[in-house]
Amino acid sequence: MRKRLSAAQDLVSKVWSAANLNNSGAPYWDAATANYLGNPTSRNVGFCLTSSGDCQGINSPLFAPGPIPFWGTAYNSAADTGGARDLLVYFKSNGSRLKATLQLNLGSTPKDINEFGWFETNATGTTLGATHKLYQGAGDPQGSLVPDPVGKVVIFTPTQYFGFYFKDVSENGCLVSSIASFTSPNCCSDHLFAVFATHPGQHDNVFEIAGLDPPTCTPDDDCNLTLVKIERFECPAVPRTQDRWNFYLFAARSMMTVSNVVA
Repeated sequence: MRKRLSAAQDLVSKVWSAANLNNSGAPYWDAATANYLGNPTSRNVGFCLTSSGDCQGINSPLFAPGPIPFWGTAYNSAADTGGARDLLVYFKSNGSRLKATLQLNLGSTPKDINEFGWFETNATGTTLGATHKLYQGAGDPQGSLVPDPVGKVVIFTPTQYFGFYFKDVSENGCLVSSIASFTSPNCCSDHLFAVFATHPGQHDNVFEIAGLDPPTCTPDDDCNLTLVKIERFECPAVPRTQDRWNFYLFAARSMMTVSNVVA
């Protein structure tokens, strides 16, 4: 268990800085974006996490967590190379309640706002179970629903193994999953997730889960971005204990953790 914990922390703790943000595709989420006219912008999730580029004032410095580590393959921040995505990302919970906060839900128009939620899976991440909506999007057909506002907090209790999904309402509500094999192949196969963690391996770890359009946001140039903060929900009347705070991230079939774990 200790060996797996160490390996997982090495995988997730990829250091980057605002200076690495250049829309180069390294890391994989530092990709080009565009506005609805097709003009290039600097508004990928890295800019929003650091409240820089064209994402200033959207996720203000007061709430922006900064350049926190991301989950992915080896990344060289000095050379700005590497940092590919993991196609099999899901979580394990010990039954505790979690707190979700909608930090961003961007689109070129109010009708482009995505739905976001979690889904049930098994210990190996090979089954797609029931989906559970956390945040309502603009609906399918587009504009048929009123999206939930940024800042909304939802308390939820996931199953033991779970992942996250979003539905791209601008592309017929197709499903995008943190386990890439569950993503709808007909319209959203190039959409993706990015996972960031504030303190990998520590008890106060907080995850930032980002649902992303493909690089350059083609073919519709709407550059949807949904960013949700996930943390443990603390009931003030219940003392915090290590057991209550176990919250794991699994990846690449390795059963490895990036949160606190008792070895």
